[in-house]
Parts: sequence; structure tokens; C-alpha cells
Amino acid sequence: MSTDRRNDHRPGPLAPAGLAPRRAILLLSLAAASCGPALAQTSVTATIASEYSLRGLSLSDARAVPQLRIDHDTAGGAYAGLFASRVFLRASQARASVIAYGGYARRFVSGVGWDAGISRTVFAHDARYNYTEAYAGISSDRASARLSLAPDYYGTGRTAYAEVNAVKPLGERLRISGHAGLLRRLGRQGGAARERGDLRVALGADLGDASIELGLQARQRDPGLRAPRARALFASASLGF
Repeated sequence: MSTDRRNDHRPGPLAPAGLAPRRAILLLSLAAASCGPALAQTSVTATIASEYSLRGLSLSDARAVPQLRIDHDTAGGAYAGLFASRVFLRASQARASVIAYGGYARRFVSGVGWDAGISRTVFAHDARYNYTEAYAGISSDRASARLSLAPDYYGTGRTAYAEVNAVKPLGERLRISGHAGLLRRLGRQGGAARERGDLRVALGADLGDASIELGLQARQRDPGLRAPRARALFASASLGF
């Protein structure tokens, strides 16, 4: 399961330090309330993932973790959401991460759409890794491209992340999806590589309100990066409400 709406195949998303998770939730609630009640839609998805991986990094130290995602969309195009996951970071007391996001999305008659927004990532009990990102992208029914900019990515300086995502149905219930991303450091590097790429391919199946996914992922080697690489094989099971 993706951590935000960046890997969705429809318009919509895809972290100032020290923001507590309670304040992040409050900001999300205010954003959702400001969207208005007209034709609003809220969805909730609970997931068990074999590993919490993001851009080729493991945020759960190769352990299985529970995750929860809440999305609120309006007919006018405004949206807000919240993603929470258990985390296990080396040399850190953080045991949970929350991503709050919101933005605006529109789709044209041709089927092509665009979206832009901002997200805030916070780690409970360890604000060193908190960061904010602004993003913008375009999408169609089966593909999307997005650029995200962070002024202080995990406390290591400015970064830009470009990604493309695609999905192809394999019948009524099966689908195959792919992802390619490139992270580039714009400021101080701190010993890490200036650029780092990641790839991901997965086979998914929809079973009513539930879904399962199995796939492979890879990340470009970066000897200066302390965070562990995500495992090559991953799996998840989700239930939507």
C-alpha cells in the first residue's frame, strides 16, 4: 500500500520540524471541514504490509506493520487525507509515522487530469526526521507523473523527487502496476549520493472490499545512506470501508 496518494492511479496526492501528530490530525480535520459537505466522500483502508517501504527505503526494519489510511474527496476537486503506519527506525525512538496531506485535483473531458498539494510527515517521539513536501503532477486512467519538492527531506536538506506510475488491468480483478522514481539532492549531501533511483512492480487482485498485492522492488545502491534498503519481495493485504 502506498503511503499517500502519490501512487494512486487517479488525480490526487501522493514533511516545519517538531509538529506533533495530534496537531497534524487537527490540521487535517480543519482542512476536511473546509471542503464543504456537498457530495463529499470519505474512505478508510486498513492494511497489513510485509514491510513499510518508501522510495526504496525500509521504514519498518524489514518487519510487517499495520497501516491505516483515510481519504476525503469533494466534488469540487479539493481533497485531504491521513496515512498512519507503525515504524521501526534504527537509532531512533520513533515507533509510528503519520502523513497528513491535502490539495486540489481536476480531470478534463479528455480523461487527463492534474493535481497539486502539500504533505507533512511526522514521526512520533523523534522530530529529527519530520519533513514537508509540495507536489504537482498529471495523470490519465492508467498512468501518472509527479514532481515533489522538500526543503528539508528527513532533516538532510533540499530534495526533488520525480516519479512515474502505471497500471494495466489483467481482467476484471487482476492488475499489474509499475513505479520508477528518482531522488535528487539539491543542497548539502552529508555523504549520501546526489541521486538515487528506485523501481517497483506489483501484481494486485481485488476481492470485493479487500485487495492483495505481491511485488518486487529495487533501489540504487547508496553507501553513504544509513537507512536500510527495502527487501526485494513485498506483499500486502488491505480492506476498504
